[in-house]
Amino acid sequence: MTKMKISIKRYTVAAAVLLFMGSCSKDFLNRTNPNLPVEATYWTTEADAVAAIPTIYSPIRNQMYGYYGAFTGYQTMNRADDMWFLVGEEPHTWQLINFINTPGTGGSDFGSLYNGINRANVFMKNIDRVTMDSEKKKQLIGEVRFLRGMYYFLLAANYGDVPLRLTPATDEPNGENIASSPEAEIWKQVISDFKAAKDGLPVSRPSSESGRVTKGAAIAYLGKTLVYNKQYGEAETELKALLTAPYNYDLVDNFEDNYKETTKFNKESVWELAYDGRLSAGGVWGDDCASCQLGFVLPNFAGPGASGAWFKLVPGISVVRDFISEERPAGSDTRFDKRMYGSFYWKYSDYETGLTDGAWYGNLSFDDLWKESLSKISVNAGLVYPTINGKAGRFLLKKYTNFYINKSGSNSMYDAANRNNNLRVFRFAEVLLLHAEACVKNGNLAGAASSLKRIRDRAGLANKTWANADALMKEVVKQNELEFFFEGHRFFDLKRWYTPTEMKQIFVDNKKQGADNFQPKHYYLPIPEGEINTNSKIQQHPLWR
Repeated sequence: MTKMKISIKRYTVAAAVLLFMGSCSKDFLNRTNPNLPVEATYWTTEADAVAAIPTIYSPIRNQMYGYYGAFTGYQTMNRADDMWFLVGEEPHTWQLINFINTPGTGGSDFGSLYNGINRANVFMKNIDRVTMDSEKKKQLIGEVRFLRGMYYFLLAANYGDVPLRLTPATDEPNGENIASSPEAEIWKQVISDFKAAKDGLPVSRPSSESGRVTKGAAIAYLGKTLVYNKQYGEAETELKALLTAPYNYDLVDNFEDNYKETTKFNKESVWELAYDGRLSAGGVWGDDCASCQLGFVLPNFAGPGASGAWFKLVPGISVVRDFISEERPAGSDTRFDKRMYGSFYWKYSDYETGLTDGAWYGNLSFDDLWKESLSKISVNAGLVYPTINGKAGRFLLKKYTNFYINKSGSNSMYDAANRNNNLRVFRFAEVLLLHAEACVKNGNLAGAASSLKRIRDRAGLANKTWANADALMKEVVKQNELEFFFEGHRFFDLKRWYTPTEMKQIFVDNKKQGADNFQPKHYYLPIPEGEINTNSKIQQHPLWR
């Protein structure tokens, strides 16, 4: 795959084509082409407005490229110490996870995020021209404000200072050229968008609209944004609302149900991206182009050898260590934290008794998977898992693989039947842990302990009490690490809890790849050089200059 340099300018053009929203005001004939649906003719009916919504979702729904794409975003956002990327994988991934990346490193999703923002801005510019039911219009506006807020959330969290665009790029006085705004201003806009979304979105949706955001998703993201910005009082209030009616979120009993095709849209799902590898474009909400990858392809990247996958990554050393550090109470049906069994493959009989060893992918044993994977693992200097019961640690990545399909090659994305899972972007477990964090910071230790207990109970861990706020916060840190392993949270959690110096030491202590290369600038991704070259007013992030 070739190295990509993506600019807002190219994505603005793409948005104009996909949304049929190119303006003809400067056409050399000064006329509207009757054969093309442009702004002058498009925004007339409710159907026009509804049809525009999927194009705003689509930049994050492509499961190969884009922020949640397996080839670009999912590897980029998992650049913390809970993952280990195997030698010989994509250059952009290798540079990012070893902290040797530059503004010229490929695989940037900067442009695709602005693609979504521009589409949202075009919608907001034109929606008042559409004659439709006022409540329905309010709901659509709430949905678009959520999506714009989410795109800016990802930009602020990853890049810091970025351009703040609230109108279509083609309508701005300087066109494509606009300077970055301070990160604090971006966060203010994120909060504004999520508050507007909360006011407009419905509490629930019919099954035909599964995957579209709800009021609960807006509140969850608003609470998360407030926690990120240390506005803990308001964050606690917002997140607490999701713990009671009219919201019915809860943790599923079986942790693995968050990662299986057969248990999509369960009670723990606050928002998930819906896929169906068997359908052509237009078959699932949010598809708007025939060339988009519709299927869920992450198993093809994450699965171990012999499973049909490309086998690119394995669990980090420290997350295994931290999972095994607290065993379940005597008499439990398993030795370790229940989530560990849904996160890793390993040979149970190596470390505990009473369990039947697993079999996957056409009844392959763990030894079969390990043997096939060993040629890639063995060349990774430093990848040594903790020893347990005198036996070497052997672990492979299970979460978000097709472990529940006991069929040969079922992690291969080339079979459409393997691509039908959904990506759970926001789970109720995250609501609970964000709520616990906000409570700790607000001195509400009982509220924090209550939310932590729900997380620990599902994991099968013993009841526990904490002496003070510091102890509670340490538990919040650990539970976030274990609960959201390989879900792209860890880097951003560490970034908001620790200074760059502290974060580097954590990486060194946890034997993370490239830990010694970490510098303060790696708190952020650099604005890609393609954007710098096409936007004459933008400047690189101060830490990267």
